[in-house]
Amino acid sequence: MRAETRPKRNSGSSRGPWVLLSLALFLAGFAIGQEWPRPLATPTPAIMPTAAVMPTPVAVFSEAWSLLHEHYVDPAALDDQRLLAGALRGLADAVGDNGHTRYLTAEELAQHSEQLSGEYSGVGIEISEQDNTIVVRDVFAGSPAARAGIQPGDVLVAVDGIPVSELGLDGVVQRVRGPEGTVVTLVIQQVGKASPLEVRLVRSKVRFSGVRWAVLAERVGLLRVSSFAAGTAEDARQGLSELAAAGARGVILDLRGNPGGLVDQAVDVAGLFLPPDTVVLRSRDRSGKETVYRTKPDAQPVTLPLVVLVNRETASAAEIVAGALQDHRRAVIIGERTFGTGTVLAEFRLRDGSALLIGTQVWVTPNGRVIWRNGIEPDITVAPAAEDVTIVPRRGEILPAEQIRSDSQLLAAWEYLLERDRA
Repeated sequence: MRAETRPKRNSGSSRGPWVLLSLALFLAGFAIGQEWPRPLATPTPAIMPTAAVMPTPVAVFSEAWSLLHEHYVDPAALDDQRLLAGALRGLADAVGDNGHTRYLTAEELAQHSEQLSGEYSGVGIEISEQDNTIVVRDVFAGSPAARAGIQPGDVLVAVDGIPVSELGLDGVVQRVRGPEGTVVTLVIQQVGKASPLEVRLVRSKVRFSGVRWAVLAERVGLLRVSSFAAGTAEDARQGLSELAAAGARGVILDLRGNPGGLVDQAVDVAGLFLPPDTVVLRSRDRSGKETVYRTKPDAQPVTLPLVVLVNRETASAAEIVAGALQDHRRAVIIGERTFGTGTVLAEFRLRDGSALLIGTQVWVTPNGRVIWRNGIEPDITVAPAAEDVTIVPRRGEILPAEQIRSDSQLLAAWEYLLERDRA
C-alpha cells in the first residue's frame, strides 16, 4: 500500500515567490498559444460512511459498475461480458489460492471439462513445432488420422488450404479441432515421399492420453504422465506392463510439467507402486471433517526401483502422487521444488454457463506434510540447464544414451538408477 501526503501551505514571506511563479507560468502558456489546462478530475466531497450505514461489498461493486457505464469516455468499448469475467477472475485471484481457485468462462469451462474427460473432437494427432515446421509427434490408435495412414514424423504443410507458416502452432491446433462430423483437409509431407499428400478427414471423438512410455538405454523404463484425466491410471498400468515385458530393471516416473487433474486418478496411479490399502493423502474441509484416500484393497503394485521426476510446474494431483511415494519411502524424488497447490477443487456452475472452481478442502501427505504454498522438496535437487530439451517420448519408443543427455534431470534419474543397481 502506498501512502500519499499533500504539502502543507506556508504563509507570510513565501507567498510572493509563488505569485511570481504562477504569473510566469501563465505568460509562458499564453506566449505559445496554449490554453491553461483544466483539472483532469473535479474533486467531490468525501462522505465517510458510519458503521451503521457501511455499504456491502456487493453494493460497492454495483456502484462502481454504474459509474463506469455512466462516465467512461468510450461507452461502445464497454463489453459487459468481458467486464463481468474480469471482475470474477479478479475476485477468485484475490483469494490467494494461487493456480487453483479460479473463474472460468463458459468457453474455458468447456475446454477444462474436455481435458479432464480424456476425449476431444478432432483427428487424433499430437503435433509439435520443430525447426519452424509442424511435425506429427504421435497418432492416436483408431483415430481418423491413423485410418488415413498419417505417421509420427510426418510434416504438416497446410490446413484447409492455409499454409501452416501463416497459422503457427496454436492456429493449427484450433483449425484441426472442430465439431464432431465436420471435415478438415490436411496437406501432409510424409517421411520418404517426394510429393505431399492431401487427406480429407472427418472429425470424431478421439480418446487422448497424457501417458507415454519408453525404454531408455541399459533397460531403464520411462513412464511420463503429463496430466491426470479420466483413464490415466489404466494407461499408466498398461505402460508399466509393457516396460516390464521389455525387461526394465527400474522405472522413472516423470511428473514434470504435470498440472494435476482428477484426484481418483492420482490415487490409482499411486496404487501402481504402493501396497494395497495404503494412505495416499488426507484432506480436510472448512468444518474440520477429514477424508482419507487409500490405494485399492486389490492393488497389485510393481516392485521395481523407482525415481520420480518433478519440477516447478508439478502441481496438485501430481504432487499428491510424489508426496505419497516420498512419505512411504517408495521412491527417490529428483528435480526441483514443486508448485505447492494443496487444495481440492469443487466446481460451481454460474447462471451464464461459466463456473467458479473453489478449493473446498486442504490436503496433506500421509505423514501430515502441508504442501499448500510449500511444495515438495526433492531428495536430490537438479535444476535444468539452459540448453536442455525435455524429452517427451512416443509410446514404446527406445531412447539411446546420447538422446538422454539433452535432458539434465532425466539424465540424473537414469544415472541414479544405474548406480543403485550396481551397488
